[in-house]
Amino acid sequence: MGTSMLPSKCPGYNIYVDGFQALRRPEALQGSNITHVVSAIDWKFPQGWAPLRGFQHLRIPLDDVYDSNILEYFPRSNAFIHEGLNYWSRASPNNARESGVLVHCAMGVSRSATIVVAYLMWVSRQPRSIQQPQTTSQSHSETSTSSGPSTDADTEDATPEMVSLPPSPLTVEAALALLREARPQVEPNSGFMKQLRMYEAMGCPTTQEQLESHKTYRRWMNSRNIMDALSSNRAPEMADISFRDEEDDDGGDDLKPDIGEKVTNLSLASTDAEITDPDISSSSVPEAGSLPRAEVELKCRKCRRLIAKSNFVVPHKPPPHRDPSVDNSTEPCAHIFLHPLSWMRETLAQGGLDGRLSCPNPKCGANIGKFAWQGLRCSCGGWVTPGFGIARSKVDEARPTKRGTGAGAGNTARGGNAIRLPPGMRKMGGNGNL
Repeated sequence: MGTSMLPSKCPGYNIYVDGFQALRRPEALQGSNITHVVSAIDWKFPQGWAPLRGFQHLRIPLDDVYDSNILEYFPRSNAFIHEGLNYWSRASPNNARESGVLVHCAMGVSRSATIVVAYLMWVSRQPRSIQQPQTTSQSHSETSTSSGPSTDADTEDATPEMVSLPPSPLTVEAALALLREARPQVEPNSGFMKQLRMYEAMGCPTTQEQLESHKTYRRWMNSRNIMDALSSNRAPEMADISFRDEEDDDGGDDLKPDIGEKVTNLSLASTDAEITDPDISSSSVPEAGSLPRAEVELKCRKCRRLIAKSNFVVPHKPPPHRDPSVDNSTEPCAHIFLHPLSWMRETLAQGGLDGRLSCPNPKCGANIGKFAWQGLRCSCGGWVTPGFGIARSKVDEARPTKRGTGAGAGNTARGGNAIRLPPGMRKMGGNGNL
């Protein structure tokens, strides 16, 4: 049989990629020692469908659209593919044949490529001695076979197996380039590419629990839920709002801050309302509305209550072609945009799509800004969505003062123990005693 009739084989792996038509050539699949089939397509296969007889089968029901959540299937598809690649060697250690896996979607371009790239990244991060899943009872995933034992993609039982691995962990781009050597037309859609980069940034979690408990994944899912609410002109549920200061206190996220930000913010300014990142640039030049990279504290100008630290600021950029009606001066933006913070909880719990933000000091309550879930337009012309804007005129920006080191930068009117002195009084003595 001509090689043109065979699915594309990923170099170095018995993983084959093709479109739906590959299932109409079961003899060709069996001739390539394929034992497992992953169907990344939202189509209900008939029970006992003839082309799948004799194959272990995992169905991943999703459409090839940018907002489909393909990431949630990676732990199951990785385990299933890994099981398939070692199917014969595990069942019969003396069997020299190597089993293979077919991953297909409709055209063999986007969904199937995404599943394979995720596996290549994941397996490249595993130790040399990889724990192989045992063949057990049917899992809760849509896995089936018409002959032989069924494969549980989520099983925890394992036996050690030695495999050949890349010399270093693969990036999204490296894994995609490897697959394109065999199938140049593969092209995950933009949403799938973002999810692959998110998966890479998270370290390619192995289990469903590791994935769903990861802070980055939780933030992303919350963002998706917020998007759904806003598309219906509703305020988000409180359970879906991530208060960043509370999350940063719980630890457990070893992502670099800039990587974490790139997958958690909503932008409704684009025509397709996709999840984007307002601080995608890694330039050392401060962006519009941003604070200097050194740590800065925002304090209420009226009562000096701490409002936010600079790590909770959402940088943004002015549009490339500004509206002539917008002030094009080089003055700082009128608002500093923040992530949702815990002191906003009471205000957001009222369920409004927009409103004002007040100083969290109950004895002050000064109006310090505003919020709008559907976005705020900055004085520079840029949109931040959702927008939590603090008026720059209502806060002071100051360097934090370390305890016990005397007056800090921007606090020259304080004594050695950070005591505010009356006007006209000066610090006396080397130890700061009054």
